[in-house]
Amino acid sequence: MNSYILLNNREASKYDLYLPGRLVAALHYYLDPAEHTMMFVYCEAIEKTEANRHCRELMRQATEHTRNRRLELTIPCPIARRGLQEALAEVTSTDDLVPAER
Repeated sequence: MNSYILLNNREASKYDLYLPGRLVAALHYYLDPAEHTMMFVYCEAIEKTEANRHCRELMRQATEHTRNRRLELTIPCPIARRGLQEALAEVTSTDDLVPAER
């Protein structure tokens, strides 16, 4: 399993997703603190190898961070929306669940 690290680069208004020693994806955002809203503007895979997996993980962690800050979220970027949908599908998948004993 990969050890992703999410950093909130506030100065550049983006989340950066790292694997050890390298930047693999970035999510640019617009934050309106007065309105308590955040907009995910543009998601990009820096490392093209496994780009979809990197974007899914970036969206999973960035969405969790936004939810923890209790911000209203808007996602106009189609790449970010797709990444979030895929991340949610992974979480709700029952493929790896073991049936309960009866």
